[in-house]
Amino acid sequence: MPKIYFLIILAAFLTSCSKDTSPSEPDNPDPSSKLEACFEVSKEILLVGENLQINNCSVGASTYSYNLGNGETRTEENPTVVYGKSGDYTIALTVTNKANETKTFSRQVLVNDAIVEDFFIFPEVAEGFNGIPLETGINPVNGSIYSIELLEDLIGTGGSKFYYVELNESYESSAIYLADKPYNSNSAFVNFYPSGNMNFVFSRTLDGLYGTQEVTYNNAFNFLNGINSSSKHSYGYLTEGTNFLYFGTEEENGIYKTAVETRNSSGDAFTVVLNSFGDADSMIGDMIKVDGGYIAFGAVFSKNLTNPKITNYKPLLIFFDSGLNVSTHVIFEDSVLDSKITSSNDLNGSYHLEQLNNGNIAMYAHGELIIANANGTRISSSYFEGTKNNQAMLSLGDSFVISTDTNLRKFDANGSQIKELNYPGNYLPEILNLNGNLFFIAGYDMGGEVKLLYGSTDTDLNPINLND
Repeated sequence: MPKIYFLIILAAFLTSCSKDTSPSEPDNPDPSSKLEACFEVSKEILLVGENLQINNCSVGASTYSYNLGNGETRTEENPTVVYGKSGDYTIALTVTNKANETKTFSRQVLVNDAIVEDFFIFPEVAEGFNGIPLETGINPVNGSIYSIELLEDLIGTGGSKFYYVELNESYESSAIYLADKPYNSNSAFVNFYPSGNMNFVFSRTLDGLYGTQEVTYNNAFNFLNGINSSSKHSYGYLTEGTNFLYFGTEEENGIYKTAVETRNSSGDAFTVVLNSFGDADSMIGDMIKVDGGYIAFGAVFSKNLTNPKITNYKPLLIFFDSGLNVSTHVIFEDSVLDSKITSSNDLNGSYHLEQLNNGNIAMYAHGELIIANANGTRISSSYFEGTKNNQAMLSLGDSFVISTDTNLRKFDANGSQIKELNYPGNYLPEILNLNGNLFFIAGYDMGGEVKLLYGSTDTDLNPINLND
């Protein structure tokens, strides 16, 4: 064999042996093919309501899924999160690459009870007094935040009195006396008439009494007139052109019927529309205007001469056309409130109705939240045990926020809870949306008395420090 052919064969043999005995490696390895899950946290010990920043350090991931350990999940790469309750939480991150491979990494954080003074303002309520907020809003004349508050003297002879309270930009308050409270009252509202007069309306109940108290003042807070009713109860009003629609209930022939009373711009009533639903008593607690008419939320019930004074309570949803004719209605027969509403005092509270961007209808009263579609068919319901009947709901368009006992809760349009914030409040009649942030005046139980707090969050329920 010629020497040159022998050398070629030997070279080919050595090359073949080298390839068989060496591990296979790509000529240009892709560093992104290595998948690792990793994140850091801004602190491992934090307070309730305090922001926790999660900083992702994963390698090779295309998607991220954080389980925060409190039932909440997030898919941002670097989320900022807030815990509403104290406890030990395990945050677990699952990352996925383009090959659909996954890796998981977790770490723990400790959340301690927040020092609430860091977030809220606590206006002074004298020892021995209850301070209960009944309504919160914006004065349309001067733009100030106002509240209607009930001050109850628990130890002296001062009695119980209603006050109109306004806040300045520093949340300092000034109060004006409105009226004495003769009966139980757990809700109120005010209508600012175009003339400058102000019509204040208070709920007025006893175990078997179901009525309303009204007082009207001019723009200098000089008393003009007062009316007490034991046959009708007003829960709120809507503006309709130059008139106002006061809604609630009115007794006719021994039966309470849903009532919509039309008043002119001076506050004079000139017509009322009553409707009954079967043989039951009924009421409207909230009412909104929609395309083509109105939607109202309330209840049907039976009013008895003996205890229990109220039985067979069932939530009621009513659809009106533009002429206030009932087009259809829905009675929610399987409400948990059937056995819980037993007195006219239980009907003395806050009712809330909102229609969300997708057409769904959210109804909230007495701790029960009902979500229905645009036709009134129930989608979901929730009940929050121990919640007082002075609570709030605010629509955010595609979502909404409610208050329950010591919690603020955010829900999606189908009624699934997506966020929760623990806070001290027990009584919260309204939540205001002020320039994209939420503001509220709440009452909280302390040592057998009710005191007040001012609070604020963003729309994701992250607390805002009002003391800054």
